[in-house]
Amino acid sequence: MAFALLSGLCAGLPWALVRFIGWPLPDHLPTTAELGEVLTARLSTSLLLDVLACGAWLLWGAFLVELARCLRDLVLTAGRPDSAWRGGPLRRVAAVLITAVVVSFVSRTALAASGGSSAVQVGESSSVTAPSAVDSRAEDVELVRPPWDGVHDSLYRIAQRRLGDGDRWPEIWRLNAKSTQPGGRTLTSPSLIHPGDRIRLPPTTRTVDPTPPQRQPPPAEPATASPSSPTAPSAAAPGPGSLWEPGVYVGLGLAGAISAALVVARRRHRAGYRPGSGRRGDDLPVAPVVYQLHLAHQHAQTALDVADVPELGTGLELGEPADEAAAELALDLAAAHGLGLIGPGSHAAARALLLTAMASTRHPQVVAPAVDLRGLLGVPEPGAELPACVHAVGDLATALEYLNSENPPESTRWILVASAPAGEPDRARLQRALAEGGTTALLLGQWHPGVTAYVDTAGTITATSPGPGEALRGRRAFSLPESATRELFALFDAAHGARDEHPEFASQPTRGLEIANPPTPYQADAKIEPITALTVDTQHDGATPLVLSVFGQPTLSWRPDLTRPDHTVEITGNLSRRLWDLLLYLALHPQGVPRAAIIDSLWASRPAQDPAAVLRTVLSRLRSTIHKATAPDIGDLVVAQHGRYRLEPAVVTVDYWSFADALTRRRATTDDQQRAVANAAIVAGYGGELATGVEAEWLTALREGVRRDALDAVAALARDRVHSDPESTLELLESARDFDPHNELLYRDIMRLEHNLGRHDAIPRTLRLLEARLAEIDETPTPATIELAERLQGLHAGIAGPEADASCRRG
Repeated sequence: MAFALLSGLCAGLPWALVRFIGWPLPDHLPTTAELGEVLTARLSTSLLLDVLACGAWLLWGAFLVELARCLRDLVLTAGRPDSAWRGGPLRRVAAVLITAVVVSFVSRTALAASGGSSAVQVGESSSVTAPSAVDSRAEDVELVRPPWDGVHDSLYRIAQRRLGDGDRWPEIWRLNAKSTQPGGRTLTSPSLIHPGDRIRLPPTTRTVDPTPPQRQPPPAEPATASPSSPTAPSAAAPGPGSLWEPGVYVGLGLAGAISAALVVARRRHRAGYRPGSGRRGDDLPVAPVVYQLHLAHQHAQTALDVADVPELGTGLELGEPADEAAAELALDLAAAHGLGLIGPGSHAAARALLLTAMASTRHPQVVAPAVDLRGLLGVPEPGAELPACVHAVGDLATALEYLNSENPPESTRWILVASAPAGEPDRARLQRALAEGGTTALLLGQWHPGVTAYVDTAGTITATSPGPGEALRGRRAFSLPESATRELFALFDAAHGARDEHPEFASQPTRGLEIANPPTPYQADAKIEPITALTVDTQHDGATPLVLSVFGQPTLSWRPDLTRPDHTVEITGNLSRRLWDLLLYLALHPQGVPRAAIIDSLWASRPAQDPAAVLRTVLSRLRSTIHKATAPDIGDLVVAQHGRYRLEPAVVTVDYWSFADALTRRRATTDDQQRAVANAAIVAGYGGELATGVEAEWLTALREGVRRDALDAVAALARDRVHSDPESTLELLESARDFDPHNELLYRDIMRLEHNLGRHDAIPRTLRLLEARLAEIDETPTPATIELAERLQGLHAGIAGPEADASCRRG
């Protein structure tokens, strides 16, 4: 039928126009008089037919163009047929007809290649060689079965029915990767198998009942699905230059929650650092999908220059507002009556909804049967770690009992992820749990008491059960691949789970302070960072035209009159985002960097066809922007010498350079007095977090290293001053508290010094400040810290025992 309709539109329509109307245009070019006569005369039937015929011919021509473009896109984007559907109405009509014709012929070809329909009858074994219960040496081959009521065959199901264990699907894939299938197609992905494919099986000695695929009732409105596995749906692949992991499509809300979780996870990780330990190289690992979502949120919240990202596409596209509203509606339906998801894209949609629900709740608790959790996460390795808020149970009945047995705080939201209950008792218990409230049910399968949605391979919700879920039809569901879900789980655990690095209490701190303890074995055995000799003098006699501050919020100022260095004009807003990235990178590398290092650090994730040309363009824009904002005679801000780019010290003064110079002097000297002077210069030169508000992959480790350098300098100075000048030591630790506001060790030592100086009223205030700071990262003070504060106050009141008194005298 589709082929007949397509042929009629391509050939039948022009034949009918020629046969019944004829050629509508005149046989010669009309004169002005003839045009005027036609326009002023009464509209005749023949003229009306000619006008309509001209429109029909134009429409027919436009349809042929869209048909040719659709055919070209289908050929060029094999494996991503959804790209052929993007366009206007004519494009969609052409795509529907071509898809129907291609699917019909391909399906008949696949069935013919499998040896006829009798070989793949549902309910019968489709193996070519029957498995033997005793002889495991014979090669066994299984034919992929056609879809049955919306359920597609997969390697997991084949392993489950033929080997007795679905977790053995990687063994099957290793045997069949890159194998040639009937029709000449090659297996390139374990999630892309088609009916009639010949799948070799590993040897087995177990007798397995060849049961057919699990039956799943169809939705209210059936939809055509491509033959892919529902356990690993093939989502729409990203376009050229895209930075997304394939299959990631989420909304701004989840991206914002990921950004917030990343900030909290980094703060929690930094809080475990012991000042003075010299520990390095333990940066918090950030998965690519986490960093991409974080950048996507940053780009969505910041108005960027159009010229700022011209040739380097970011690929950071978030979901449309309508799709995000559909996701919110889906979660509301899941909380009210439960939401069932079916179709080849159901698992990816369930993963995205699960993460969205976790991100929108302050204290989420996820309960799921282990088998369903393994299916959602791509059958992870046995014993794989899960976030503390995710509870894997034996089956659905156990999950429902778990929901009823726990008494969480009022802010806790239970999220149930499981296959739709098949028995009436479990169905009734689940309905009661939903009626009581506080539970969001995401079900894999048909769910008649609530709403069921069918998600196709491209992630579009093509059909739903009648009722409130009809508003979801036609919307694109959010989706997440298995690997991305596991990485986001790990981030949530790092941000909200139990902290691994609680600072341990030192009952006998050296020299009265915990941060003044000698270096740990880790530090003693660590490789000493080599000292780079200063090859460029960053000091300049006299005032420079430009002043760049990189500690705190980056600012750039201009001195119009060098004889009045205190008079400056801020020109921060004149520079675009890309110019700031380059300026900061050069400022934090005062000795200069080669061109390759600049390109790899700044634009590694957005490579251009000609990186050198991009760098020249950015440098030219930086030079022209600076000259327009200041004066043309200030000189070149960026100079290139011996293949290295650097900022010119005669043109700009950077606050970081004095800090870096003091750090170099501390590493180079062996004299205790000179080292103390260098440490004091480091503390004085540290002006807060490096480039606050700037997010860049190259900057994260450098920023944390600079912060730890400042904390190590504080610890060294405190070690030298604690006995001779406790007052200045207390002021020093209070300033260091601004460097690291979540570090319990600093607060403990501050309370000790307050006790020694007789400022006992300040101890509870310090403890309350610590509680407020730790609440920012979902933490509370450790029992050792609370015990120390109570003991110090008890000593002042005269109620502590002799052991505590002796301990505090030592501390």
